[in-house]
Amino acid sequence: MSDHDSKYFFTTKKGEIPELKEELNSQYKDNKKDVVKKVIVVMIVGKDVSSLFTDVVSCMQTEKLELKKLVYLYIINYAKSQRDLAILAINTFVKDSQDPNPLIRDLVVRTMGYIRIDKITKYLCDPLQRCLKDDDPYIRKTTTICVAKLYDINVELVEDRGFLDALKDLISDNNPMVAANVFAALKEIQESSSKPIFKITSHTLSKLLTTLNEYTEFRFQNRTTFSYYQSLGSKIFERIGSELL
Repeated sequence: MSDHDSKYFFTTKKGEIPELKEELNSQYKDNKKDVVKKVIVVMIVGKDVSSLFTDVVSCMQTEKLELKKLVYLYIINYAKSQRDLAILAINTFVKDSQDPNPLIRDLVVRTMGYIRIDKITKYLCDPLQRCLKDDDPYIRKTTTICVAKLYDINVELVEDRGFLDALKDLISDNNPMVAANVFAALKEIQESSSKPIFKITSHTLSKLLTTLNEYTEFRFQNRTTFSYYQSLGSKIFERIGSELL
């Protein structure tokens, strides 16, 4: 272990948790990243630092991406066991979903996708709906995946808030990365639903073919996807299958 790394492993007479709490609430903001990193290290080695939830969440109000990543990692790990306190992060989620930095917007969408708590999902709808229309295709792509996860938590909410229609509109997104992930998200949702969610028509297939023609990742990851729609019995299907595979 290097001297640099060893500073994150420590014991004191006062005890790790009280000392971490004191440092998290210190007025020296420049040290916040190192303190939260200490918390993450303690968490990773298996010690329970959930009692610091409020203190760590208070560090979310920062423009420093590295610090924000650490805080979000902590929240993902402890949100389920700290359900009542997890709601404290909602305001920052909403704010970060509108941040000028696309890396922060992507980070918050990914984090929201990992927080599988039904009581706070309704608060995530507005930022997710906004991110589905984000100018950055990478954000739109990440959000489609998050919507599929949200469906697994609360089907009625996703349907009532129009997420399914929003995804169907995005199937014709001019960015192949987005279109491919929308298709994958709808496929995942359909597989977990007992009712028809997404019907591929010849028009939809034609648009998909045009958009995804150059998308190598889609070709390799979705070789069997179209077999799901064999019941359509369309000749168009055979043409698309031969071109994608």
